[in-house]
Amino acid sequence: MKNFRWPDGVRCAVFVSINFDAESFDLKSTSEDRLFGRFSYGRYGVRAGLPRLLALLQRRSIAATFFVPGEDAIRHPQALRDIQDAGHEIGCRAWDLKPLSTLGALERGAIGKGRDALAQICGVAPTGFRAPSGELSSQTLRILSEMGFRYDSSFQDDDHPYLIASAQGQTLAEIPTVWSLDDSLVMSARHTHARLMKIWREEFDSLYREGCLVPFTVHLRGDVGLTRAARIAVLEELLQYIAAQPGVRFMTGAELAQHTLQAGLAPEVDPVQQHEETLKVTPYRGDLAVKPL
Repeated sequence: MKNFRWPDGVRCAVFVSINFDAESFDLKSTSEDRLFGRFSYGRYGVRAGLPRLLALLQRRSIAATFFVPGEDAIRHPQALRDIQDAGHEIGCRAWDLKPLSTLGALERGAIGKGRDALAQICGVAPTGFRAPSGELSSQTLRILSEMGFRYDSSFQDDDHPYLIASAQGQTLAEIPTVWSLDDSLVMSARHTHARLMKIWREEFDSLYREGCLVPFTVHLRGDVGLTRAARIAVLEELLQYIAAQPGVRFMTGAELAQHTLQAGLAPEVDPVQQHEETLKVTPYRGDLAVKPL
């Protein structure tokens, strides 16, 4: 077990992150001239869902982290300013939602273009990153380090944040997530709101009991997200319950990364370095569990 410690007085940290996947998600399936009808769920999230979510976070005094693709940022610059003005963190989700492992030599440009779009609109470059679909290439961590990012939040391999050292000796904090606390999994399966509350409360209670990180992933979207009126009422009920527990602290990705980078942890080796021999004979497909051809 890692020698990880939360700040004094904290039993467990709750990380509320929002995937701002608007038209960039729909454009994976259609074209610009068809962003209406069943391809309008992304627009709903920005037009109706975001104000509702920001109001909830303000009522509960919770600072969240929004991961935004650059393509969506330039479509909705005022939405990003509203998020920033409300005191939330804005992280990068590359340019669009194409899997990084499919981009090859274009990956660096996609990440840089997304980062620069956010920096231009917000006046400050993002320090956090989340890969589309959670899928990194063999070069992603190195690129993030070289571009000045402080943390990634794409893996699902631990109950606490940890450190990764890239081949260049630079260190990134990793803030892991978990599918069971991702709303899109529950909503896409058309579970009831009561079922969502049951799943998430059970997950929280167990993680709280063991002093772990509780990483919620919420989507703005009107289809698989939680920003419709009935769904956000469930989210508020849950957040109210969580906030009432002793020793809970809501932390943004930047705050978690700062604490992790200063916690005196020994960095782990970039997982790509651990699989160098396999990668010599195996095409990289976004994970390291594939067998050689």
